Amino acid sequence: MGVWGWIRRVATETGLESEIPIAVERVGDDYAFRLGVRAGFGGQDTARIPVSRQPNTSPHPVLKEVHSCEVAGRTLEAANIHALQAKVASVLAQLAPGEALPVCYFRAPAMDYELPVYEERGEFVSPVIGGPNLKGEDLAEMRRHICRYLVNAGYVAEADEVTVGVLRPSDLRQVPPAAIFRSLGEGDLWMPAVEGTSPDGPVVGVVGQPTRLRGRERRLPVPGPRTTESAPAAPDVVELLRYLRTELLRGRQIAEAAGLYACEVREEIWRAAERTTEDTGRRLVAYLSDEDSTTLELPIRRTGFGEVSTALHDRGGINVLLAPDEDGLAAVVGRYLAAEEFLRFATEVEVHAAEAPRPEQLDADSIWTSGDGYAAAAFSHTEEAH
Repeated sequence: MGVWGWIRRVATETGLESEIPIAVERVGDDYAFRLGVRAGFGGQDTARIPVSRQPNTSPHPVLKEVHSCEVAGRTLEAANIHALQAKVASVLAQLAPGEALPVCYFRAPAMDYELPVYEERGEFVSPVIGGPNLKGEDLAEMRRHICRYLVNAGYVAEADEVTVGVLRPSDLRQVPPAAIFRSLGEGDLWMPAVEGTSPDGPVVGVVGQPTRLRGRERRLPVPGPRTTESAPAAPDVVELLRYLRTELLRGRQIAEAAGLYACEVREEIWRAAERTTEDTGRRLVAYLSDEDSTTLELPIRRTGFGEVSTALHDRGGINVLLAPDEDGLAAVVGRYLAAEEFLRFATEVEVHAAEAPRPEQLDADSIWTSGDGYAAAAFSHTEEAH
């Protein structure tokens, strides 16, 4: 008996139904599958998998259109909504044999090969068919193990080729992380985040708690309290960065808070955070050490808690950095640019004052030319002669 069959048998014997209830609902002229999930951002959420319909391009006497949807990176197609519903249920049963979906996926794009990561009893595991059973205490450790395995197995040449995808709780799509939190002082720190919802509205939260499918109720209730622990989340990526700086330093998981930053932030995630900050008009200016001596100017933005932040676009995506004041922000930006070999020294970042705004219109009395001054002087001499 395979491992997934054993898990399903154990789940059945302990009172869990193997069938996951999925409801079909109309959304305008289209359909969606509604199923309950136990999200990791402080409350219950309802996932809706959108269904699209398109004409069948192949000639067929009966099948005139195709229904399709995406589940965890897989595109499913069927002749009608009910056949597609059965396929979705089958895929969810395969992905979540214990009713917990994968936390994330590590993928070798060139080989079209990916490894799912599950949370199991407080640690993370990635079962490799015909290979090792990779385990780690956090996702950073799992990333190191999986990258090493993919390199040794020949799926990728370098660890940098490995990409990561996370499951978005709202629609169970596999998407790139909303952001990845790293530290300039702690090279092993690696924390992906994903957008989701909470009782207070949309949030960005750290990936760590699995999305759990709500199946039918247990026939035999399990004793003990229900846990409500959830992963850290905040309304936007800047507030989440601020929260993590405080919590990780308090838990002594990092030696300093200044070096923590968010990298690979998606464009729409940063734009949402940018709308909650205010442009101070002041700029960070750095003269890069490339052949063209490029001048880099970064706007300094004020957050709602009085701190300052900026966003730096480089080849890896958008990086969001935060500091209590402008000098601290210049220091952390300098550290980042020096670590990426854009600067020779981390101290080569300057804070420039805001330029005076140009007037929208000029006062008529303040407009004069050299000819006007000469004519005025001549008129004055003529009045004196008289």
